[in-house]
Amino acid sequence: MSDVLILMTKAKTLGLLDGRQHASGFWAEEFVVPYERLLQEGHTVDVATIDGRAPAPDQGSLTALSVCKTRPVGSPDNDEANIAHYKQVIGSLAALRAPLNVSEITRERLAGYAGVYISGGHGAMEDMPHDAAMTRVVRWILDLGKPLAVVCHGHSALLPLRDSEGRWPLEGYEMTAFSHDEEKVTDMAGKLPFVLQVELERLGAKYEKAKVIWDSHVVEDRNLITGQNPYSSTALAEAFVKRLAG
Repeated sequence: MSDVLILMTKAKTLGLLDGRQHASGFWAEEFVVPYERLLQEGHTVDVATIDGRAPAPDQGSLTALSVCKTRPVGSPDNDEANIAHYKQVIGSLAALRAPLNVSEITRERLAGYAGVYISGGHGAMEDMPHDAAMTRVVRWILDLGKPLAVVCHGHSALLPLRDSEGRWPLEGYEMTAFSHDEEKVTDMAGKLPFVLQVELERLGAKYEKAKVIWDSHVVEDRNLITGQNPYSSTALAEAFVKRLAG
C-alpha cells in the first residue's frame, strides 16, 4: 500500500480573545483512530507538523471527564479504556517525537502519497491558518487531486487557501466541521479567535452537521472527506480508507 501523510498541529496552547493562553494540542481520538485504521489497511503513515516540532495531545482528550462530553448522549461509555489505549499509542510512536517538517515537503514528495489526512484539535486554530508552508502543502493536495480527509478543527488549515483569482478553491463544496453549537458548550465559547463553522460558511462552504449535538457526521464531496467532531473519527477513517482503496 502507498504512504499516507497526516498533518498535525504543533501548538500546545491556543490564544483566546480574553488574553489567556488555553492549554491545547491535537485531540487524541482524532489522531489515533484514523492512524490505526490506516495501518490496518497496510498503509505506512508519515506525520508532519510546522517546523517539525513534536505535537502534543490536548490533555482534555485524555481525561474521561472531558471525553464523555464529546460523544452523543446514550453512546457507549468506553472512555477509560479508550483513553488508556490512546495514551499507549501516542507514547509509543517515534513519528510523533520526530515528525517531518511541513516546509521541507516538496510537491514531488507529496505526489507520492496516496492521500492526506488533517488531524484536529483546538490547537489547529493557533498555527495551521497562519503558516505559508502548511497552506502551500494543502494547496498542492487539491491541485494533485489526492483524497483529503479533515476532521473537527483540522479545517483551520483550509481557511487561507486561495486560487489564482483570489477565490477560496473549496467554495461550493459540501462539508462538515466542528459546529458552532458544539463550540458554545465549551469553556472557550465567545473567546475563540474565530468560529470555524462561521468562517467556512463565509468563504462559501455548503456546511452541514449532525442532527444531534456531538453525533458522528461525515460528508464526502469530490476528493474532500470531512468529519464533524471527535466522535466522527471512526466513520471518517472508514470513508478515507475506502477512498484510498478506490
